[in-house]
Amino acid sequence: MLEIKSYTPSDFDAWNELVENSSNGVFLHSRNFMDYHKDRFTDVSLMVYQGGELRAVLPGNRHEKNFLSHQGLTFGGWIFQRGIGPTIQEEIIQRSLNYLFEQGFSRVRVKPVPEFYHAEKLDNDALMLSAGGVLVDEDPNYAIELPKVISDRGKRWGVQKAMNKGIHIEEDDGFVTFWDEILMPYHRQVLGYEPVHTLAEIEYLATNNPTKIRQFNAYHKGEILAGVTVFVHPEVARTQYIASTDEGRKNRAVDLLIGYLMRNIGEKYIDLGGVTDPKTGLPKESLVQWKESFGGELYIGKVWEWENRV
Repeated sequence: MLEIKSYTPSDFDAWNELVENSSNGVFLHSRNFMDYHKDRFTDVSLMVYQGGELRAVLPGNRHEKNFLSHQGLTFGGWIFQRGIGPTIQEEIIQRSLNYLFEQGFSRVRVKPVPEFYHAEKLDNDALMLSAGGVLVDEDPNYAIELPKVISDRGKRWGVQKAMNKGIHIEEDDGFVTFWDEILMPYHRQVLGYEPVHTLAEIEYLATNNPTKIRQFNAYHKGEILAGVTVFVHPEVARTQYIASTDEGRKNRAVDLLIGYLMRNIGEKYIDLGGVTDPKTGLPKESLVQWKESFGGELYIGKVWEWENRV
């Protein structure tokens, strides 16, 4: 017998404990991360109990009459307690959907956590299909499975060029230098939009999620040329932000940075993220080629949907 309730701030510790001991949750799903932008979304997350024990959580927010995988997160969906099998997982999903429709939602849309992030592998597609989910969107992304040596001749040449120039990599204990000198100018002048996180937000998140957000920078004679901000999950390091100066691009500082991460990050995968152009909604071929040149392989972020047909 399952019991479902809406999340409240008094559930903060119980929620975090479930995520910490889940089969497929990462630190993005902890309230230490989610709550930094709680004022931007109407949180309608669910908690699912069995016999008084918390078995799963579902991060989500309301948009009109729709329940959406929390829009402040890269991915979400149902986060299950470690050790429970597919039968109870299917029951949790179906009961949650019924509950949401009973609460007046007309549509439920979720984007599950990619399987290579899982501590215990779940078959996302099988679970979504068993509950009657309809695949409504596919988002192309690239990840490097480690260990891997860069084989692309151009990238190997770029790494060597940066090394010959005397560029070196340092892990920074702060974000100010990268944000102020590289990331913000790059976004404003080249991309034409602001980064998702302000400097104050990334500092807040790093403080509240110790060891989970790391900053690596490329320097030459004390001058920063490039940087990468990494969100570290069990077995996966995701490159959240990558940017360089004109001088950094000329001297291939990012090639050296990615090569450094491939040798030193210590995880099984580097998630290089998506390749979709926000202006067109289509894969950007230059991004595809760039990520493949490091050995990145395609994975698809899938979005599933249910409609209340009553």
